[in-house]
Amino acid sequence: MNYNFGKKALLDAINNKQIISKVYLLEKNYELINLINKNQISYEVVNERWFKQFDHSLNHQNIAFKLVKKSFQKTSLESFLKLIKKQENALILMLDEIEDPRNFGAIIRTANAFGVDGIIYKKYHQASINDLVIKTSMGAINYIHMIEVSNLSNAIKNLQNEGFWVYATSLLKSQSYEKVDYANKSVFIVGNESKGVSPLILKNADQSVRIDMFGDVQSLNVGVATGIILAHYRTKIKP
Repeated sequence: MNYNFGKKALLDAINNKQIISKVYLLEKNYELINLINKNQISYEVVNERWFKQFDHSLNHQNIAFKLVKKSFQKTSLESFLKLIKKQENALILMLDEIEDPRNFGAIIRTANAFGVDGIIYKKYHQASINDLVIKTSMGAINYIHMIEVSNLSNAIKNLQNEGFWVYATSLLKSQSYEKVDYANKSVFIVGNESKGVSPLILKNADQSVRIDMFGDVQSLNVGVATGIILAHYRTKIKP
């Protein structure tokens, strides 16, 4: 079942007029129950044992709810490119086989914070969008276009044909992200937690960029690296 979890996610759904079919919460949550009644939303009072059916890592806060339908904007690459065609500046994030749903959700949240227009991810060999991804995104998934494709190489070619410059993150034959003169229409590719961006995708990208390391470790968590690069990009090019 496709549940959403947590107080902030519920408040975001209510404030953004999303259609909520039902809320599940504890009896002692008087403040939320009053808000739910005010908005004429159906709810059910449950006990703490009811929430044990869910993965403990979800941090559900003893609040669960269902939307009438998935509210994140899943679209085709073709439709997305038509939608942003007239934009002078556009920023896209591409994920090459991100496996951890927590990383996936955190990346979505970070991407939204820095004004990414859409996230392209693989249909296969990639963490799927599930309750944990939605929860970790802290509601950001509702405000960003999610573009699922079967082949990243084909997607890269389509983007390049539309005037995008494609940057892949890599330690090999790359330039420091701080020294790059970024294009107004940019795509950033971040890779798998252990393997990084695949050789084929690196070959198809226009340029490779890296984050220089100054300590003993030679890599960062993919979500952290994504945030660093997107934040720097936004110091150069505004939405």
